[in-house]
Amino acid sequence: MIEKEKTVFEKYVDDDGNFLTACSLEDNPEVIIAIMGENLTEDYPNPQGFEKRMAVAMPPQVSGVSTEINIWFSEETEGPIVAHVIQSFFDSRFPDFAMNDDTTMGISGPGKITVRSG
Repeated sequence: MIEKEKTVFEKYVDDDGNFLTACSLEDNPEVIIAIMGENLTEDYPNPQGFEKRMAVAMPPQVSGVSTEINIWFSEETEGPIVAHVIQSFFDSRFPDFAMNDDTTMGISGPGKITVRSG
């Protein structure tokens, strides 16, 4: 069952100094399901083999600056598994983020979702 499979996060730095995270499942860690990158440029190239891309802008926490997470995912992986891995990443990366009645999500551009609090 997907909910019981632990997501494995392998953080690395690319040749240009950008921080990325490769995500896989514990039972098959060599199969990368998604790659996450934070605050990358608009023209940042897709990682090889990952053509599907979306971005999620999270609300500012302390600094007043939102964090944009670029997500590349495999078309070969079933949707519920991709969703589980992406949710696991966000739960790990933003452990103090709690959605409430004032939280909204909206499309702010092609392939970009913006989350707002309050």
